Amino acid sequence: MPKRLWHVLLPLALTATMLTGCGISSANTGSLSPLCPDTEPAKDAVTIEWWLPWANPTLTRAAQEFNCENPKILVKITLYPDVGDDRQGKLLAATVGKSQPNVIISYDDVIARWASQGMIQPMDDAIAGAGIKADDFVPEAWDSAQWQGHTYGVPIDWDPDNLLWYNKKVFAEAGLDPNRPPATWAEFEEYARRIDQVENGTIKRLGFVPWSGWEFNDIALGHLFDAGLESGSERRVTLNTPGMVKALEWEASIARKFGGAAKINSFTSIANATGAAADPLISGRVGMMMVGDWYLGNRQIVGAKRFEETVGVGLMPPPPGGRPYLCHSGWSFMMPRGAGNVEETMAFVTWMLDDSRFTKYFGAALGWAPAKLSTRSTPFYAKDKMWQAILAANAKAGPERQWLPPSPVLAEYYRALGDAEEQVINLKMTPAQALAEADSIVQQALQVAITERNYG
Repeated sequence: MPKRLWHVLLPLALTATMLTGCGISSANTGSLSPLCPDTEPAKDAVTIEWWLPWANPTLTRAAQEFNCENPKILVKITLYPDVGDDRQGKLLAATVGKSQPNVIISYDDVIARWASQGMIQPMDDAIAGAGIKADDFVPEAWDSAQWQGHTYGVPIDWDPDNLLWYNKKVFAEAGLDPNRPPATWAEFEEYARRIDQVENGTIKRLGFVPWSGWEFNDIALGHLFDAGLESGSERRVTLNTPGMVKALEWEASIARKFGGAAKINSFTSIANATGAAADPLISGRVGMMMVGDWYLGNRQIVGAKRFEETVGVGLMPPPPGGRPYLCHSGWSFMMPRGAGNVEETMAFVTWMLDDSRFTKYFGAALGWAPAKLSTRSTPFYAKDKMWQAILAANAKAGPERQWLPPSPVLAEYYRALGDAEEQVINLKMTPAQALAEADSIVQQALQVAITERNYG
């Protein structure tokens, strides 16, 4: 699964639930039109083609609202599920064939790869012309859209991805303070031990499963263990480090303790379960879980009152010798190379990133934290106690760090490290063996990027 796809799938499930509650079934959401109802587009309207990776009726309504307010610009939507990584090559083919869309949204991890392949164009002049300034955004979010001295995207969200969520009721049952997450690694491990319940080899409850919650917890744990990972941004790749070995050794120790990852996963994941029963944390099967701010979207599934009575949030503490590290990532507006109607496209981009519209179309609907600083002060974020808890933890963690600096081989990096983690937690390879293999794979990908693509 490509990075951040988990981040898309949850909001999709939530949106379907929300729409059903609003009287719109998930079956008919695809028929929604971005055109302004009962209004013919102006004959001289400039058309903006917007590619989206999922059929989200909320964003369709955003385009519809824009079209009603701006009759001289017509935003049309094309759905391309793989626009996030272009596995099918549709975006590349459209760019080569000069039938590219005017604007897309994708996760910022692809920017370095696509820029080095010539698939997207620098947006420096377009951004300046639209009055967008780097100082308006979280610095690290802005940095995530940079490659080799140019800006290739306008950040949309910037989400803390490895917050420590915990079940208050499980804490209370284990004799722990339900309003106080662990502050140190020693406390964290003690909390997990007190929550664990195994009877005659059968798992009844688990304190913490490192690989449960967010698919890329392996990188977050690497940072917490001070692994010194290098992504290829400086033409160097490093996965096989002492810190990363320690992180995977710790994961392996949990796998061994409970009979391997397969046994643990069969307990945490219940086939065909829905609602609260499908979620290992809310259901109480797991006491603590590391996942991003979008987990807050579960309020729409289980109800705000029940969610807030059940779930708390804090920071994952680092182990001895490690360091605090709260990973962040986001999506950006990007323009494929050769895309025209730049001024009109940027008018749409700035309209979407208006504080009130972000909260309506991205914050409320998708559970995203904004990359734009001013949006965080809107009532939607400032008056919601759960969002305030998330943002307080975010502030306590210090700089809003990237998972890894932009690099044209991030996809290979994530995949290789994820495969190494799988080998380790399934007790098939030692961390050192698995990481050595992963390091070799990504080194080869980096060499291809250097020799065959526009890298430096």
